[in-house]
Amino acid sequence: MSNQYKTKYKYLSIILLAIWVLIIFVMLLLPNGLLQQNRHSLFNIPYSDKIMHCGLFAVFTFLLQITMLLNSRFEIKKQYLISLIISVIFGLFTEVLQALTYQWCGRNFDIKDYLSDLVGVFLSLLFFKLCEKKIKKRLQNEK
Repeated sequence: MSNQYKTKYKYLSIILLAIWVLIIFVMLLLPNGLLQQNRHSLFNIPYSDKIMHCGLFAVFTFLLQITMLLNSRFEIKKQYLISLIISVIFGLFTEVLQALTYQWCGRNFDIKDYLSDLVGVFLSLLFFKLCEKKIKKRLQNEK
């Protein structure tokens, strides 16, 4: 991969990851009543909040893994481990943050939400593992 493309993708991956982190914070720290007042069809689905947690953290972990692939000098196995650790800690951090901001947003620590986050993390790492060769090949062909 030429340096021009590699630099472009490095910065793009970091920017996308940062934007996604902001989206996670907004979604998880929105006042609880705000979501209930403006119910859309998604929120009428049973366990939609768990699906949202799973999806948010699946995308976060995937973007983190891409960013690690483009920016890290670690071997791929270490990248998986680092992504796993960061994602697990970030999920726990968001739940603790919800508990700490209860008086402002009406959210609290929910172990089921955290377990949903973890399901998203593991699904994302599994998906990345299945696509790893194609992703690497695609990045190497961008010359």
